[in-house]
Amino acid sequence: MKSAQKSIVVLSVILAVVFALSSSALARGYGKGGGGYWAAQGPAGTQFSLRGVMGLDLSDTQRDQAIKIMENHQIDRIKAQGDLLKAHEALRKALQADTIDEKAVRDAYKKVSSLREDRIVARAKMANEIKTILTPEQVKALDERAAAVSDWKQSRRGYGKQFAGRVSGPCPRW
Repeated sequence: MKSAQKSIVVLSVILAVVFALSSSALARGYGKGGGGYWAAQGPAGTQFSLRGVMGLDLSDTQRDQAIKIMENHQIDRIKAQGDLLKAHEALRKALQADTIDEKAVRDAYKKVSSLREDRIVARAKMANEIKTILTPEQVKALDERAAAVSDWKQSRRGYGKQFAGRVSGPCPRW
C-alpha cells in the first residue's frame, strides 16, 4: 500500500512540474520575445525591439532615451494593431461571404495593405530616431546584426521546398 501511495505522490509531483513548465512556456508566447516570429524584427531585419537595442551596451542616458522613444511610439503601435485586426476581420468576412463582391474584397485588401505599410513606415521612423542617439560603433553593431539576420533568412529560403507540388501520397520515409 505504501509503495502505491509513493508512486501516486511522485507522479503528482512530476505532473505538477510538467504543467508549471508548459504554462510558463505558453505565457511567454512564441517567437522572439513573444508575439510571433516577426515581432522583434524591424525594417531590413534590424532588431528594434527593446531587447535588441538594450543589447548594444547603451549608456544610462542612451537607455533612458531609447525607452522614451519606444514608449512614445507604443500608443500608436497599439492603435495600429487594433486597426489592422479590424481590417483583417473585414477582409476575412469579404472572402467568406456567400456571394463574393470583388470590389469589397479589393477594398478590404487595400485597407489591410495600407495599414501594414503605415506600420512599417512608423517603425522605420522609430528606428531612425533611435539611431540618432547611438554612437557610430553601436550603429555599426546594429548593422552587423541586421546583416546576420538577413544572411540567416537567406539560408532558410527554400527550406522544405523538396515536397512542394506533391498533391497526395504518403509521407516520405527516411
